[in-house]
Amino acid sequence: MKGGTFKGGLSNGVFSVNEIDTPIEELLPPPKATIPLKQHNGKECKATVKKGEEVKVGQVIAESVSPEQASIHATVSGKVIEVTKRFPDIRGRYVSAVTIESDGKDEWVAPPETKANYPNKSSEKLLSLIEKAGVVDFGIDAVPVSAKLGLIKDKSVNTIIVSGIDIEPFLSVRKRLILERVQDIAEGIEILKKVSNVPSVYFAIEDKDAEMKERASSAISPVAELAVLKAKFPQAMDRPLVKAVLGKEVPSPNGIPEDIGVSIFGAETILAILDAVKEERPVIDKVITVTGAVNSPKNLKVRIGTPIKDVIEHCGGINGEVAKVIIGGPLMGLAQYTTEIPVSKETSGVFVQLESDLATISRQKCINCKWCIDVCPMNLLPNIISQYCEVDLFEKAEDYGLSYCIECSCCAYVCPAKIPLLHWIKYGKSQLEKLEKEEK
Repeated sequence: MKGGTFKGGLSNGVFSVNEIDTPIEELLPPPKATIPLKQHNGKECKATVKKGEEVKVGQVIAESVSPEQASIHATVSGKVIEVTKRFPDIRGRYVSAVTIESDGKDEWVAPPETKANYPNKSSEKLLSLIEKAGVVDFGIDAVPVSAKLGLIKDKSVNTIIVSGIDIEPFLSVRKRLILERVQDIAEGIEILKKVSNVPSVYFAIEDKDAEMKERASSAISPVAELAVLKAKFPQAMDRPLVKAVLGKEVPSPNGIPEDIGVSIFGAETILAILDAVKEERPVIDKVITVTGAVNSPKNLKVRIGTPIKDVIEHCGGINGEVAKVIIGGPLMGLAQYTTEIPVSKETSGVFVQLESDLATISRQKCINCKWCIDVCPMNLLPNIISQYCEVDLFEKAEDYGLSYCIECSCCAYVCPAKIPLLHWIKYGKSQLEKLEKEEK
């Protein structure tokens, strides 16, 4: 068992009072599911169904044509009532989508069942099952597992880190999965070791929960080395996690862990890999945390394509006048303009804020307290970078490491002057990218 940490970040003790610790509850399939055909990094998948067609749960409705894509499956049985190319996604852009009106039968095209001989299958056959199931490394900017396994081979990766640390404060998906399915996670790690041919695996958790530590220690230790880390945000992000577990630096600004021989997978991804090879079950649902200003915060297993308004209603509705509905968490999540946005493979949580929850943005100037510098996990000067972005000196901001920012929002959270530091940094990044495109 090893431990570690990284420079900067926020103590999770600040947020632990609001952590949702309810057992995972399964939400009934929606009467109508709108399923985006782009639920990961890269190009969207191509629809294989047409309006009026009858489909069943688990049927492929959009196929991948490369390892950089992950097939999309029907999540309810019924009739396709629309195939559109202009459906808003969580980023406010338009993607293709298939809308299915449920027939209430929840009939599978091939019901999942345990395959007794799955441990004896070749790594090639296991990989084929994972690709067929549409498994991605879940979260905003999800990556198909087939693409990650390709990188492992191409870049000679020798270490895998499986993260049991939730992406953001207030979310508790991975914690609940460890508490409820830790033996399955261990089984999934064995499969990942076989298909990746990487024997060295670390399982990372934080030291804040004694029960989770005890369960992980007994179940995971035979298949992976347990890394118990000091509880801090943004430890689940790639760069801080690699630093905390291995003491290595991922090259910035555009480097990835695979560049230094490391690959990272979330605990929920490991379970999806297990389900894909053990039961040949495709990805049709997602475990998410619903919290914030809802009457009954919960951890839910939700069918992909379910509108987030249905999820919120199941949690007792909103306790007050809503100001923001965020996909993800309060620090790095994406605010939505409509609750018709559906749950997808990229959804880790739904966080609701009231007007009284919002921080007041001030026009006060920086008081040079250096709090933002102290918490920055990338060792940057967020105050200086944001000031240059605010006055459109983007190249000067880049001289101070604008592109190195991982957008964790720690700086904005601690700023006593309430300066929207991350807002200006994101603005600067977008404008710098625009300038670079114009120069080409």
